[in-house]
Amino acid sequence: MSTTVVADITPLPGREQEVERALRAAVDRVRREDAGCERYELNADPRDGSYVVVESWADQAALDAHAAGPAFAELSAALDGLLARPIAVRVLVPVA
Repeated sequence: MSTTVVADITPLPGREQEVERALRAAVDRVRREDAGCERYELNADPRDGSYVVVESWADQAALDAHAAGPAFAELSAALDGLLARPIAVRVLVPVA
């Protein structure tokens, strides 16, 4: 069963470009991971300057492998000190 992740990312004012660069780099790295990634899509909300990453993983084990991998660690380090609040993550599973 596939696992979907929705991550809401809010940059500090004036740090939007740095955050976007880090997120764009992460998209490429994650898509090259051999961790069962089915979808990893970066979206911007022009209303408030925030970003939303929508991810789909083959299963929870694939998501766990990604979370323990280098791409996630690199993104976390790149975003350190650039966010207005912690990333809000929702892990979803299909019900129908």
